[in-house]
Amino acid sequence: MNSIQAIACLNLYKLKCEAGRSKCKLSLLRRRRQFKKKMMYLQMTLEINNQFMYNMITFNLNHMSRRMWMKNRRSDFWDRIVNSNFEEEDWLENFRMSKETFQLMCFKLNDFLKPSENAVRQPLSVEKKVAIALYKLASCAEYRVVASLFGVHKSSVHNCVYDVCIAIIEVLGPSYLKMPSVVEAIALAESVEKVTGMVQIFGAIDGTHIPILPPTNGYRDFVNRKGWPSIVMQGIVDCNYLFRDITVKHPGSVHDATVLKDSNIFKQSKDKLPYHCRIISDCSIQLMLAGDPAYPLLPWLLKGYTGALTPEEESFNTYLSSARICVENAFGRLKARWRVLLKRADINYKFMPSIVHSCVILHNIIETSKDNFNPCWLRSVNEVNIERPQPRQVTVTRAEPQAKDIREVLKNYMYNNYPLRQSSVQNYVRHTV
Repeated sequence: MNSIQAIACLNLYKLKCEAGRSKCKLSLLRRRRQFKKKMMYLQMTLEINNQFMYNMITFNLNHMSRRMWMKNRRSDFWDRIVNSNFEEEDWLENFRMSKETFQLMCFKLNDFLKPSENAVRQPLSVEKKVAIALYKLASCAEYRVVASLFGVHKSSVHNCVYDVCIAIIEVLGPSYLKMPSVVEAIALAESVEKVTGMVQIFGAIDGTHIPILPPTNGYRDFVNRKGWPSIVMQGIVDCNYLFRDITVKHPGSVHDATVLKDSNIFKQSKDKLPYHCRIISDCSIQLMLAGDPAYPLLPWLLKGYTGALTPEEESFNTYLSSARICVENAFGRLKARWRVLLKRADINYKFMPSIVHSCVILHNIIETSKDNFNPCWLRSVNEVNIERPQPRQVTVTRAEPQAKDIREVLKNYMYNNYPLRQSSVQNYVRHTV
């Protein structure tokens, strides 16, 4: 007997007692009518309670046992279309790399991403994991869209993106993202000198803003000077559009100079930067990076003149800008390939630095493999830059005395050996005023 039945019996007993006590007050017929009504009411209550308990037990049993182990999903896109019908153009458009580069990368990541031998259900292959992650990074599509395309759950897409990005950073990062050796830096500086005339410049440094979904708490810290939330990426690029070092850990409100000061390349410049000197006009000039006015003037970081300029200074700035243009082109190619860096993605802001890091490594792998780059991809970059322009940084006037002397020597060297040049922007201003 359950608790509800016991309560019903107790109420029945109370009714009988009450009926006995009121025997002298009520007639027999009236007592019988009242007793029958209460008995019918108690019987209905007992039936309702029993039915409610039965429904609750049935509901719990139905939800305790799963209706199906795994939902059927179609993976026709990957199983048939990609593996059987994709041509080289399709691989570049969807995964931003050739099939050969894709297979090589899967081979190198196999030990890190291979499924467990004790998997309960059929796991995803290494190739499919990498393909899902690359498609997400290249298209910036939502998790649910990528999941529907590859025939998996959106949580599987999330896991693939995180696992593959971590694998790229740990396995491929040390080989594809590193500072050049002294021999490599000298060769890079010679290449820059042949094209631009600037000497001892082996690379360029600059920053760019990556849009993110900011947190509710601390939202204002991520809003940059243009009013949209971002994180700052600092990159060092050589003349071959290869990234040599990056720093991605600061919110969008931080100035480029602060990012530089907090980076390992600044704190450990003597150990990380290649060192080789060249004597020009009795001045020892080491290998340097080209930067914009947002950075300080250092012995290893060269930037142009600011303020009212002489023709020689303006010409020097123009030649230096030609040497620095590689970093801006590299940022454009990076974002054109991996649109997850171009648009605000549905990825947690805490993991976005890892996304940026892995995309830079993938960029270097593709550039090293000489895979084709479609110039049409740059259209979306230009459109986004118009809609959401990059913040302009405040000019930094800090300069070390030794760095000023080096810049003066290089200015005179360029004046004596190359014709004077004028900035196209300044020429446009002069002709329109």
